[in-house]
Amino acid sequence: MFKAVLFDLDGVIVDSEVLSSLASDKVLSEIGIVLTPDERSKVFGKRTIDNYRNHIEARGLDLNPQELVDKKNELFKEVIKGRLKPLPGVLELLKNLEDAGVKTAVVSSSPLVRVEASLVEVGLFERFPVIISGDCCREGKPNPEPFLLATQRFGVEPEDCLVVEDAEAGILAGKSAGMKCLAVRSPNTHGQDLSKADVIIDSLEDVSIGFLEDLSNA
Repeated sequence: MFKAVLFDLDGVIVDSEVLSSLASDKVLSEIGIVLTPDERSKVFGKRTIDNYRNHIEARGLDLNPQELVDKKNELFKEVIKGRLKPLPGVLELLKNLEDAGVKTAVVSSSPLVRVEASLVEVGLFERFPVIISGDCCREGKPNPEPFLLATQRFGVEPEDCLVVEDAEAGILAGKSAGMKCLAVRSPNTHGQDLSKADVIIDSLEDVSIGFLEDLSNA
């Protein structure tokens, strides 16, 4: 059985992708940036600071990406109020993992202020003893550093961990870290390539402890 399960946040624990995009689009539109469909498809699972840096450089603008991130963070905290809830299957799965003695962490590319705001909004902040955000690492997903940092915090080996993701960048990060990966299909991640995951499911409602035991032994 896995010793730890490392969850992405947006699109896995809470359905915040649309709200995050709304906040981001507003911030970017104020400086004249409108994302192309191709650009929009490439932002998922990656750090906001990296995405904003890419958007700015692609347009040859002289702007500070961190200032834009700070603006998005503040706007995001406002737009999620009363509008977030855990995705189907999350609460039951967390309880089953706790009962089984499996450690749980959030490993997100979002800044810590947004991760904490989302978890507090849905009443799950205290359920995760380890939270790794996009602020914690020198390199974000698809680099494996965020997931490896979580294993260090727990004191477990990568091969004893399962990554739960909905974006290609996160799947690549988890596999590069030497972990098994469970991908959850999300309608809000614009057809991400999930093919490199070990298993692809439609909902966390489909995940039982027996399912995870079989996956860990596969």
